[in-house]
Amino acid sequence: MFKYSAVLRGHSSDVRGACIDSQGHIVTGSRDSTAIVWEMVTSDNTTPASERWRIKCQLKGHQGFVNAVAALKPTNEFPEGLILTASQDKTINVYFPSIPDPLQRLVGHEGDVTCLSTGWNGTILSGSADQTVRVWVDFKETSVLRGHTGPVWDVAIFPGRETFLSASGDKSVILWREGTKERVFNEHKAAVRKIVVLPDSSAFVTVGNDGRICQWNSSCDTATFSKVVSSSFIYSASLLSDGSGFVVTGEDGTILFLSREGDIQQSMQVPAVSVWTCAALPDSAFVAGSSDGCGRVFSPADALAAPVADVEMMEAEVAAQNRASATVGDIPMESLGGIEKLNQPGREGQDLMIKNNGVVELYKFTSGAWKKIGVVQDAYDKEKHELNGERFDHVISVDIAEDAPPLKLGVNRTDDPWVVAQKFIETHRLPQAYLEQIANFVIKNTGVGPKPESAVTYSPEETKYRYFPNYTLLKENVPDAVKLSEKLRAHNDQVNDNLKLGDMEWKQLQQIIENVGDNKGGALTASDKEVMTKLLSWPSHLVFPCLDLMRVVNRSLKDAFTLQDTLRIGKTFSDITLNEKAIRVALRLWVDITVQYTEHCAGNYTELFSPLVHLVNKSPNEKKFVVTLLSKVVHNISCTSNMTETSGSSLLDTALTLLGECELIDEKLRVEPKTHLLVAIGNVAYCHQGIRERIRDLPTTSLPNEKCRQIYNDIRSLCNLGN
Repeated sequence: MFKYSAVLRGHSSDVRGACIDSQGHIVTGSRDSTAIVWEMVTSDNTTPASERWRIKCQLKGHQGFVNAVAALKPTNEFPEGLILTASQDKTINVYFPSIPDPLQRLVGHEGDVTCLSTGWNGTILSGSADQTVRVWVDFKETSVLRGHTGPVWDVAIFPGRETFLSASGDKSVILWREGTKERVFNEHKAAVRKIVVLPDSSAFVTVGNDGRICQWNSSCDTATFSKVVSSSFIYSASLLSDGSGFVVTGEDGTILFLSREGDIQQSMQVPAVSVWTCAALPDSAFVAGSSDGCGRVFSPADALAAPVADVEMMEAEVAAQNRASATVGDIPMESLGGIEKLNQPGREGQDLMIKNNGVVELYKFTSGAWKKIGVVQDAYDKEKHELNGERFDHVISVDIAEDAPPLKLGVNRTDDPWVVAQKFIETHRLPQAYLEQIANFVIKNTGVGPKPESAVTYSPEETKYRYFPNYTLLKENVPDAVKLSEKLRAHNDQVNDNLKLGDMEWKQLQQIIENVGDNKGGALTASDKEVMTKLLSWPSHLVFPCLDLMRVVNRSLKDAFTLQDTLRIGKTFSDITLNEKAIRVALRLWVDITVQYTEHCAGNYTELFSPLVHLVNKSPNEKKFVVTLLSKVVHNISCTSNMTETSGSSLLDTALTLLGECELIDEKLRVEPKTHLLVAIGNVAYCHQGIRERIRDLPTTSLPNEKCRQIYNDIRSLCNLGN
């Protein structure tokens, strides 16, 4: 029987992925955008559960949730092995186990990267919400496998063979051999979430949101067995190191131990709603990651069991956790039995609700007895809804075009409608002008969102400001380096001979672009910088791809340009005589500068950035882009504690000027810059009490949406200006 052994506390949000590396470290990935490498401190059974493992390194660098983690085995080049992380930001990062910054970044997916697998010769397999599977060898994409019609939730590699498996939200599993779809397995009634390849065989196991476990042979499209083992979603499964059975985790906070035949042997409960992931450890132990931000280790060894006090504490947390009705269903009170039901034996893992003195209690049969899990708060709430393998409080249909079917959008009660709308726009590549319309549609059809302005009341001592202080830096996307190469070649033919790149210089530039495109890392040599400098001397109507290349290089190659180099180039190409398109790209460079050198920019705001606001009047055809980009600059600089009150006052001047300029652009396009500027004003006012009196100058008209009105009212409340 498995026993609670240790708890890993270090993440600030759900643990979505877990694995073990070649050194015996546990690796966990989280919705807090980081992964953590854990090392064991002691196995002494008198040590508290929370002190048995410690953080060795926290891996950073993603701009979205970390959905999955994996480990590459050691090689001569990488004797400690490598760690891989897959993220909502559409990338895969590669790390040394003891260095927090990524060694490389793999780019190719067009949606969330949801899963990873590693195999022969360092092969990496990844799956994504973009419905593709991608194969990477030597950190280069070698093939894209297309065949699913839903998000890919898991991938697996058969040992020693170029044979892959993928599981999807379309309820199917596909067998790929040498890049070709060979077989489709259909047995699951809902999204398939996890694949476990059985060692030394062609067999594998799958689990899914239908609560089912299926075993397959790769040569037959009929399941060897198919059993429902849970009434809730199953998210993950792992084969124990001794091969004796499977660990299965899912939505109801339960961990199941199954035999190799899929029969329940034991059930364990943790104080969390969702147990997203599990991974086998040596000596038949395992780790499970859950929605409370914790990883928990369980072991069959008595010597590794947690102290009695820790076990009792976890059991108390489980008992205290109110069980949401979404896992119970719409069951009338009168149909439930009483406490006498507990005298009847159950099957391992079975749930039972009883009515006890007018209260509905939930029990689970485990280790031969009924154990109380908690109290059911409301047996009549509606169940959550499934969309692409995820559960939401609301799933709504959004009509985008008359000649196209509506798109589904999942929303939870705690979501920000504008964040949901922005992600929806990015996922479906919709025009940014739809933001306001979609956000209001979400509010109207779900009730999610801030209260109407008329219903908001404020007490300056008690108010919690929803949108500031906000220290999230805003970034600009960079173009594809290979496509830039094509533009540069065309422009190179148009410049004067003294500015044209020669054959050797062009070859050198191509090597720079290849290093950037393949994420090889490295640094620019002195001769590389000379070539780049030559490009930046091109005429203004031809220089914009050169500026974009600098942005790509600066972001991809560490220390490619010094701060002084970057600032000098930024100043040069913000000159008001430049071509308007070049000004737009130059401002994107300034956004990059504020991300990379935030503290320096804040300390020198007046000198560096005040002149930029004049570009608005010199670029009438680009006004909407210039205003939006400048609003990001202002926002980013406000995201630091290094700003003096003098710089803060100058930034406020810029923000107020830009708010006025917003009135001169299309109504639908002014939402984004106004939001950034209001948050920046809130940041500055929050940090510098002496500036708050100046907020009386804040325009009171044309607040384009509910979010802007909420920020505006929060600012006035902070400054004690009334409503």
